[in-house]
Amino acid sequence: MNPAPPRDDPTALPVVAACGLGGLALLGWALASHTLHTPARTALICAGAMLLLVAGLHWRMAHRTQRLQAEAHAAQHAAQRAGAQLTATLDILPAGLAIYDADDRLVLCNARYREVAPGVSMHLDYGTRFEDVLRRIAASGEILEAEPHIEAWIATRMERHRQAAGTALQEVRGDRWVQLTERALAGGGTVVMRTDITDAMHKERALKQALQHAERAERSLREAVDAMPAGLEIYDEQDRLVLCNEHMARLRPQVPVEALLGKTYEELLREGLRHGVPQEAAGQEELWLAHELAIRGHRPGPEVRRYPGGVWMHMHESRTPSGMTVCVRLDITDLIGQRQAAEAARQESQQIRQLLERAVEALPVSIEIFDEQDRLVLYNQQLSRMYPHMNYAEHLGRSFADILRHSVDRGLIPSAQGREEAWIAERLSEHGSRTSNLVQRLADGRWINIYETRTPENYVVAVRLDITDLIEQRQALESAQHAAQEARQLLHDAVESLPEGFALFDADDRLVVCNAQYRKLYPISAPMIVPGSTFEEIARYGVERGQYLDAVGREEDWIAQRVADHRAADHAMLQRLPDGRWLQADERRTPQGGIAGVRTDVTQLVRKEQELAAANEKLALLSTTDGVTGIGNRRRFDDRLATEWLRCARHQAPLAVVLIDIDHFKLYNDHYGHLAGDECLRRVAQLLQASIRRADEVAARYGGEEFVLLLPDAPLADAVTVAQRCLDSLHGAALPHPRSPTAPMLTLSIGVASLVPRPEVGSDTLVQAADAALYRAKHGGRNRIEVFAPHPSPAHPATAARSPTDI
Repeated sequence: MNPAPPRDDPTALPVVAACGLGGLALLGWALASHTLHTPARTALICAGAMLLLVAGLHWRMAHRTQRLQAEAHAAQHAAQRAGAQLTATLDILPAGLAIYDADDRLVLCNARYREVAPGVSMHLDYGTRFEDVLRRIAASGEILEAEPHIEAWIATRMERHRQAAGTALQEVRGDRWVQLTERALAGGGTVVMRTDITDAMHKERALKQALQHAERAERSLREAVDAMPAGLEIYDEQDRLVLCNEHMARLRPQVPVEALLGKTYEELLREGLRHGVPQEAAGQEELWLAHELAIRGHRPGPEVRRYPGGVWMHMHESRTPSGMTVCVRLDITDLIGQRQAAEAARQESQQIRQLLERAVEALPVSIEIFDEQDRLVLYNQQLSRMYPHMNYAEHLGRSFADILRHSVDRGLIPSAQGREEAWIAERLSEHGSRTSNLVQRLADGRWINIYETRTPENYVVAVRLDITDLIEQRQALESAQHAAQEARQLLHDAVESLPEGFALFDADDRLVVCNAQYRKLYPISAPMIVPGSTFEEIARYGVERGQYLDAVGREEDWIAQRVADHRAADHAMLQRLPDGRWLQADERRTPQGGIAGVRTDVTQLVRKEQELAAANEKLALLSTTDGVTGIGNRRRFDDRLATEWLRCARHQAPLAVVLIDIDHFKLYNDHYGHLAGDECLRRVAQLLQASIRRADEVAARYGGEEFVLLLPDAPLADAVTVAQRCLDSLHGAALPHPRSPTAPMLTLSIGVASLVPRPEVGSDTLVQAADAALYRAKHGGRNRIEVFAPHPSPAHPATAARSPTDI
């Protein structure tokens, strides 16, 4: 319901009338009287004109005030409606949603987030810490992984929450599964989403079982295909032969089966024509071939062909939904063709039924079908989800009356309570007697719209749709309309109740109206903020008394610029006040030529932005550090490589790269677990960092279990020395690796490359050379050093391998 326009000011018309009549009376007296002196006559004329002017200004002021009140009321109404819509939207989300601030305290969540499990909810107040929420969840006893060691589970969960990246699965009692998704917000908060994926997990489990059955079925199918007494061919989407059974191979004894597979249908036809198959194509081979290719996949039905030796074959060709083509050739001298046709008909009927069932399952509404004896014969899973307390699999074959009585006996229909038999009789009289449409409220508060119709075959099809959202929206709309009715009573105080300062200047740039908040935001200028003062007068008054810090020392320039920005009225600006506050001034020109201005205290926002800028500077420092090992990351290596490449090219100095890979690290992870794997990476990183001596040398994690050393001004021999030092250091650490096929201790494979950079060559050349050496080290037995030399010669081979046994 739209708000009614505000009532006119009852004093406006009398004041305008009084001023207007008084002005006209004075003008009439001054013009009609012949006894007045000239000074008195002039004074009366001026007074009359002033009264007429005051009447006009007062009338215009009253109309403008009424319009501003209407606009303020409309804005308040829109804000209330948006708040109601946001609340309703969050509560109808299928997943639990919560937002935590930078202090890890709850600031927003919907009803589903409070549900630990179906029927188990927890009370959450805004401001609750995330760790306290975890303790309440663990105390509910619904989270299985939290039961043995609650504190350990909370610690692990808090660590994953702080990282706020990726998703995780959580098992809930009753074989239910929840997917947890957390994302960090730009301001330092965290968004947490809890999605019930029980159905997906159950389907995935069923899919794995189905795949196992499919593999067994495929083997059985191949055996059955080869055992068929008929020829079978299957062509893929490109019309290439992908399957041919032994019986079909015997029909083409002139070509081996291996030579047939992979050939197109056209190539096989040409091969048969060369051997006189079929006989009816003799003499007109190209015409027959063109006809066959034209009807490929569109044959009206089976065909009978004669093969050499007097054999007549019954050929059937069909196209699958995926685009594959299946050809079956039967010897029509026996009954195999008839049996095959019967089987094809049965499969087609089964596929049609499966298609119907899949179509019913794909519908977004609940479907149930009753036969002519009013027995349940078909339903979809959406119906089971709508009525979770009903096991419809057990009700297949039961009558509608039995199912109805089962629901009433268990109290699932609130409207039937107290009058069960009468309600059942009414419901049975409506069921199937005509096309009916009724709304039913369930025990859990949901509203269901039921549409039933009888088919010409005397079947009853019932469609059920959850309209809870529509009912709630209707109720919310009624509440909003009631709130709007109450809001009309508060229209007079709308401007004064605004949290922002508001001021309106007319076309002559004089203040027309402002609220108390506007004067409160400018306490120094408050004496001048009165109706009638120009914007420049108010600004100058504040500048002269130190209201604006940015104007100190350049007062006239600041006033001129501020007045120009004010009259442009096309953008917002920030103002810094002496008490440390920041205001945002947003001004817009009205259609009548005036200027409406809003002042918002954005002190907290500005301070947050300043804190954010400082945090971003800190983040930039951390962006070049690997989060697991604490040494440089790939980005730091790439930046330093580009810099040192150009520097060494200018000075014609050598630059070396040592690329290092932990041998069989996946086996280490599989044996010890990923937490131990991360600790191993950190230990190796510490040993590598300790192996470099100069400040300009870089040790970084290159990716996964690979590390890299950047050695400026290092010839190949020095780089090999550093690489050997890395091998010795790890050998001395003696980190056990029982699953390694190379050695019982953790070992490294190292590739070394050094060259003098050239500006016209990319820096990735050096990395590729080291990677090539690393590749040879890994394929040469691991636990060794391979060296890449750019100019090999017989006396100086391009690569050399070293291992701890060479020392």
